[in-house]
Amino acid sequence: MDDVFYEFPAYTKDIIENLKKAGWFIHSFDLDDEDDIYNPAGYLYNAEFNNLEYSIYLDLNVYQYVLSASKKNKKKKELHRNAIALMVFGKLTNAVFDPTLAVYEKLNYLDQCPDELVDDLFIFRKIDNSDMEGLAKFALGYTDDINLPDISPIDRYSLKSELTKYRRLKKWDTFYLFVLKATELYYFDESTNEEKIDKFLKWSFSDFIYSLVAISFVLKLMGNRPLPKLMKYKPGLSVEERKNSLINMTWDLFLLDKFFETWVKNEQNKEFIYASNDKRLKETLEMAISIQIKKNANHLDDYISSSLIKKINKIDGMMNETKGRSIVAAEDFKSYRDELINKNESVVLS
Repeated sequence: MDDVFYEFPAYTKDIIENLKKAGWFIHSFDLDDEDDIYNPAGYLYNAEFNNLEYSIYLDLNVYQYVLSASKKNKKKKELHRNAIALMVFGKLTNAVFDPTLAVYEKLNYLDQCPDELVDDLFIFRKIDNSDMEGLAKFALGYTDDINLPDISPIDRYSLKSELTKYRRLKKWDTFYLFVLKATELYYFDESTNEEKIDKFLKWSFSDFIYSLVAISFVLKLMGNRPLPKLMKYKPGLSVEERKNSLINMTWDLFLLDKFFETWVKNEQNKEFIYASNDKRLKETLEMAISIQIKKNANHLDDYISSSLIKKINKIDGMMNETKGRSIVAAEDFKSYRDELINKNESVVLS
């Protein structure tokens, strides 16, 4: 970096320290020092000299923390203050916040968009347009109130229409099927975990498609170092509760994949950060990113056997194979996928 100097408010260091402690950032930046992700000067420099634009995607939890921070009758917790510290960070770096996926998850494909959802988005935009110093005072615990500015009203009709326009976001059902298959293997297959992972890889090839995010999810579920509470489904729950658990996990994977897909496409002059307080999902996404960057799974020897590593390393070549793949003969991908969903639902929701 050339000798360029940027001046920041005195509270910047404290804001950054709080964000470091929270550890919400998931990214794919090539950094010499991991702490550079929190350096606002780097963002401003890259915007000024490399024409880069930065966006910060919010998961639903972080989005809700931001909203709750502004509510007068809400007891302020560290999570709320960290969420507002993130909003301050966006102002320090000129990064743009994108809560779209969190809003879609909250909507969860209801036929009618609730007024509350639009109201919340309006409040979020007010917070995003609030005075930075006032937000910093809240984030650092000097006040419990956020003064919201007056901004132009939302076109409620257009927003509701846009949010309910599509019955399914692209690829959502694909990740629902991945979750169903992983759940079926996890609970309803008597093989060893090693064999279950192998079966998932073989199923991805023969019956469906590959996804590094879905594979990383399965490795974190059934590898040698499984993450507790990553599996939210439990056979003893009611059918409705089991369905909701599956939907919840699908949203988790879908949102991770949206970030992963955006990064892999590597749109020129655009960079992304995903903010999530779910450390289990963070580890899952980081694993998928690491496989993509290294072009192999050799570094995962703590998680899986050398045999499975070799099979994951062959995925790039296997994706171009057509022999032995049922999906190749499918005339309509959606209908084919729906059949697989029904087949797996009959096991996990019966």
